Amino acid sequence: MATLSGNNGVIKIDNASGVLTAVAAVRSFTVDITSDTIENSAMGTDARTYLKGMSSWSGSADIYFDPDDMPTSIASGNVWMNPTLEGVGSDPYAIELYLDATSHKFAGDIIVTGFSINSSMDGMVEASISFSGSGPATYSAI
Repeated sequence: MATLSGNNGVIKIDNASGVLTAVAAVRSFTVDITSDTIENSAMGTDARTYLKGMSSWSGSADIYFDPDDMPTSIASGNVWMNPTLEGVGSDPYAIELYLDATSHKFAGDIIVTGFSINSSMDGMVEASISFSGSGPATYSAI
C-alpha cells in the first residue's frame, strides 16, 4: 500500500495574470468535497432512497505570511493575498493543490471567501485563506 507524506505538498494559484505560481511557505491545506442528496422515497417502501444532488467543494490553506508576497496594487499579482485589493470575494482564481510535489493533485477554480492573519509574541506571523470552489474540482494522479 502506498502512502504519501504531506511534507512535499504544493499550492499553485493564479497570480492574476493567468499564470499559476507556487505559494511560498505553505504550512497546511484542506480540501472538502460534498454532495447534496435528494430523497425520492415513495409510500409503500420500507427504506428511504436518494438521488445525487448538487456537489460543491471548499478548503483552506495556512501559510507563513511573507510581506514580499503582499501585493500593493491589483497589477502586481497575487491579489488573493491582499483582502483590501478585492482579493476576497472577487472573480475566481485557478488553483492546484498537490498532495505531494510530484503526484496527486486537486484542481479547479476558487473564490477566496476569507483571509486572516495571526501574529503572536512567540511565533511566526501566519495567514489563513478559506475558499469555495466555483465549478467542479478535479482529482488526478500525475
